[in-house]
Amino acid sequence: MKPKVKNWLIQLNKGIIKTNTTKIIYEIHKHTFRGKGYVTIDELRRDLNMAHQTLTAIVSSIQDEGIIKSIGEIDINDRPFSKLAYAEKSERNHLILKRRKEKLSQWIKRGKEEWLDLMPQSLIDEINKL
Repeated sequence: MKPKVKNWLIQLNKGIIKTNTTKIIYEIHKHTFRGKGYVTIDELRRDLNMAHQTLTAIVSSIQDEGIIKSIGEIDINDRPFSKLAYAEKSERNHLILKRRKEKLSQWIKRGKEEWLDLMPQSLIDEINKL
């Protein structure tokens, strides 16, 4: 576990909810265990009075560390929102690996779309094997 993640969890356990990151983790934890089992970005934005871009950047970082997970989607006013939940400790390594694989896949797709005309065929073949 990275030092920053340990720090977030120590702060959460001690009730030190000062940074935007710990505020978000706390809210997701609260909704997961004392609410309906999940919370959406839209609800977090309203509850925390936080800019959407700031919120989504921090949520992405927290997901990268396996602290939270997406457990499906819900439509709100004909717009899809991810259902976010706090992850159990036993799930974290799996979630980190899954997230890294998703990001690699997105990176490969973007790279192929943008640079395909400059890639040698041998590289394209290798990338397609991934």
